[in-house]
Amino acid sequence: MVLKDKRLMVCAEMVEGDHVCDVGTDHGYLPAYLLSSDRCSHAVCADINPMPLDSARATLARAGVSQNALFCLSDGLRDVPLDGVTDIVIAGMGGELIYKILSEDERVKTCGANFILQPMTRAAELRRSLGSGGFETVCERGAVDGRFAYCIIKCRYTGKIEKPDPVRENIGCLDPAVPEDRLYILRQLDRMCAAAEGMAKSSPEKAAQIMETVEMIRKETRL
Repeated sequence: MVLKDKRLMVCAEMVEGDHVCDVGTDHGYLPAYLLSSDRCSHAVCADINPMPLDSARATLARAGVSQNALFCLSDGLRDVPLDGVTDIVIAGMGGELIYKILSEDERVKTCGANFILQPMTRAAELRRSLGSGGFETVCERGAVDGRFAYCIIKCRYTGKIEKPDPVRENIGCLDPAVPEDRLYILRQLDRMCAAAEGMAKSSPEKAAQIMETVEMIRKETRL
């Protein structure tokens, strides 16, 4: 099976083990690819709604890998068995929702899984919450698909509390020398500048803080 979605391909490349749980699986493209390419031997496809889960069943059936998958109708991780799960992927959601899913299940602290998180929005808030919640970022990568740039965060629960500085909060540990990472950083700088401009009159102090962070990022990344 060919995986055309570049952000999901980066998620696939970050998988470490052979038992993957895909939360919010939607059409099931990621687990279907991982199973059909022998990147994992077992997969859990979880979704909160029946229709996406049915779509995932159809996708995995077409790929001929349904026998190695478990399909769970679940709100986040609530009804997902985590025994033996090596990697948990939560992709395509807002950063706040991703962390809500993690924070609502105490098993994430003891399961020893590799967490692969791809926020569509509020990535800075997610990084901040991960740090304050005891999750240590292992690495971060950018992905570019058409005119869109995404970040994918790989982390583990260690219990160590960290508060990222303003630069790390906004661009993570992306490498400006890598084209995909560089484009994500540039897009983030554009968003921050637009936000500062929009609040220049109503919240001048907040706008100034944002622009100060922009300059810090530009200095560190030389962009």
